[in-house]
Amino acid sequence: MDAALFLLIMLAFLSVGKTVTRKIWHLDFASPAEEFVFSSALGSIIASVMVTGLVFTGHASSSACWALLVILLAPGLGFLKELRQWEFKESLTFFPLSPLKTSVQIVLGVLVLLSLSLALAPAFATDALVYHLAVPKAYLEAGGLINLPNNVFSFYPQHAEMLYLFALALGTDHLAQLTGLGIVFLLLIAMHQYYRQKGSATYALLVPAVFLSTPAFFTVAYSAYVDLQTAAYTFMAFYAWENWRSRKQTGWFYMMILFVGTALATKLTAVIALPIAFLGVALQNNTSPGKILGQCLLLALGALLFILPWWGRNYFFTENPFAPFFMQLFGGDQGMNWDLERSLQHFLYFSSYGMGHGILDFLLLPINLTFFGQPHSLRFDGQIGILYFLLLPALYGLRRQSMPMVITFLIFMVFWFTQTQQVRLLGTPFAFLVILSIKGLEEWFSSESAKVDKQGKNFLLAILVLGLIFNTSLIAKAWARIQPLPYIFQKESREPFLMRQLPSYPVYLSANHLVGQDEKILLVYMRNFGFLMDKPFFSDSVFENHTLKEIIDEEVYAGDIINRLKSMGITHILFNHKFVFGNYSAFSPGEKGILKNFLSRHAQRILVKNEFFLYRFMLDLDTGNPNNTSGLISIPMNH
Repeated sequence: MDAALFLLIMLAFLSVGKTVTRKIWHLDFASPAEEFVFSSALGSIIASVMVTGLVFTGHASSSACWALLVILLAPGLGFLKELRQWEFKESLTFFPLSPLKTSVQIVLGVLVLLSLSLALAPAFATDALVYHLAVPKAYLEAGGLINLPNNVFSFYPQHAEMLYLFALALGTDHLAQLTGLGIVFLLLIAMHQYYRQKGSATYALLVPAVFLSTPAFFTVAYSAYVDLQTAAYTFMAFYAWENWRSRKQTGWFYMMILFVGTALATKLTAVIALPIAFLGVALQNNTSPGKILGQCLLLALGALLFILPWWGRNYFFTENPFAPFFMQLFGGDQGMNWDLERSLQHFLYFSSYGMGHGILDFLLLPINLTFFGQPHSLRFDGQIGILYFLLLPALYGLRRQSMPMVITFLIFMVFWFTQTQQVRLLGTPFAFLVILSIKGLEEWFSSESAKVDKQGKNFLLAILVLGLIFNTSLIAKAWARIQPLPYIFQKESREPFLMRQLPSYPVYLSANHLVGQDEKILLVYMRNFGFLMDKPFFSDSVFENHTLKEIIDEEVYAGDIINRLKSMGITHILFNHKFVFGNYSAFSPGEKGILKNFLSRHAQRILVKNEFFLYRFMLDLDTGNPNNTSGLISIPMNH
């Protein structure tokens, strides 16, 4: 069902987007595939804006989203016949005779199937469960916009999350993951089509294959994240800029504005795309300074329109439009469970990723990223595989025509290097790097100075294909550990699958059954998987011991702790024993003693699974006499 709905959603994107590109802007396209990718990407923007309107007006519901799907599909009914004809024409050239094309198509096909199979499994990626899916789920359950003060990430712009809300309203988390993956597929098609215009069809398929075979990118492609979606809109903005420059149609300029604004509203790290766009406008040929200034102003206003609703939301809830940032200037800690100290610590944590921030470290990035990157580590938190290292010498074959893309890549790369060196955030600059690398390789082979004979050329291409296979083998090993096929073929239910992926899932599942709807759980070192919680909960973003530590340190008597918990409406506590009382605890010995004493006197343990404990606070009982509810015993807690 979700697979069919996914096709309907993508068709809806194409339908409404094609109406704008063809009937309003009358854009010229180089190929049907280019029209498909631009129209579909534009349609996803329109859909997200419409869902945002539902959320802000308090009309977010399943029925409203079904109606929205019909509205999006309606304009494109006349295009269906044409779409079928286009697909038939494309299928005629799908199986080439070239060994390079054949092997690359096989690898790319395997990667696509693996990603689809993982998207059809239940969501288990951390950030998806914490906020990319958790925030849309909360909005959908509330019927509209609500404040989520305990989830600092809910104050980020929510463009992609609105698409995920749309999918959750129509189906399940499978559909949300498929929708995110659909945007990634649009990126791959766009990269392929862009290269076909700049290079030969022989090497064009290498571009999406190399990009998708990057282990760190593949992992987030199917996981309802926003990193590659940001890369998609950013690359489409550059693509639209080049079409505007070469085809002289104003509609492409408007398209560039929409994509820049959407990238900014998808992930704040895309903010660098706006000054790059300004540079692109300024470099337009034969344009007066006055016209350039007007275009830059229109670009700024148009792009900011996409983020203004979210800044308004933040101001309404926290009086800081840029929350959770710039708290030293605008404050905002009264409206959310966050403060300046934690904000600065969070920034320092993200800046600690990588292997240094000096000039030499930047020059050593190809070696460090390729051979020292590790998943779940401060060493870039991911792997890029071997292909980029192998392709690096090909950059010397580039010609002057590639200079705009080279400059764009370098700006994105330097920005990434100076901010946070997480591998998955390389999706945007590497979308350009892949094209530049393959283009450089092709131009090197065709240049007279290179003097590469056919045998040497085939040897180098064979090495490249082997690198592609090696990257794919890393992905296949991770896929084999996840084992999505038993779930897809209904040989395994949702619960056993998630229990294999998430050690804490059994206790989340049990807590949803044991806790009442009018009760609230305090989560401590449970990784804040809000998407898994069906009951009210209180949690701290990133620094998960903050609230509990603050209560223990500030209150002197047990009665004071009880009153504090009652004022917050907290009735239960769910925690990871290893990080509260174990060797990895962030609590001091005195704080652990106080908490242990309080739990023994004023709480009842109702569940233990693995290292996870669920307690119910006995806030209205005299511990000396469980049947006496007339008063509380105030036991001094020795600090």
